[in-house]
Amino acid sequence: MEKREKGPVEILCDEIGFRFDLRYERPEIFLSFVSVLVEKVAYRAAMDQQIASAFGKPVEPTEFDRVLSLIRAALGSDDPITNAALTHDLIHEVNPEDGPCNHYIDMLSSCASAIRFGLEKPCHSRHAADAANHIWKRIYGISLFDNFTRGWSNDWARAQFQEAIFRLADK
Repeated sequence: MEKREKGPVEILCDEIGFRFDLRYERPEIFLSFVSVLVEKVAYRAAMDQQIASAFGKPVEPTEFDRVLSLIRAALGSDDPITNAALTHDLIHEVNPEDGPCNHYIDMLSSCASAIRFGLEKPCHSRHAADAANHIWKRIYGISLFDNFTRGWSNDWARAQFQEAIFRLADK
């Protein structure tokens, strides 16, 4: 008997402990999950901009805005893998490894990796779960790890996955 290849949604579900159903294995569900993550990052960045403007600091379009626009375009495109690669190219230009880190761009880089490597066939990527964990750690300021940390991260990722499914159901 030939072993079935797991797709990106099944790999994600395995990683975060979400009960998988074969009907979930669709690119729309995977991309919806990544979209939820991207919007969490966008919301946090917008909050920071609002706080900055409340204290009189001018808020101008940033490199983050360019990256956000590009990854949103990748999520809605007919060729998300290629567009995620273009997003990575921009990220390496505006947020180089050896320069100061814009953590919001870094989180979007994780999302671009999830798209780029998660939709490859065959899929062996854990990038979607890693992106969720990365964003969760940044949003909640987690830097120390104990026996509970992974479980909390997975709880949060499962909630984002449910939100992704509900978003598709509402369309």
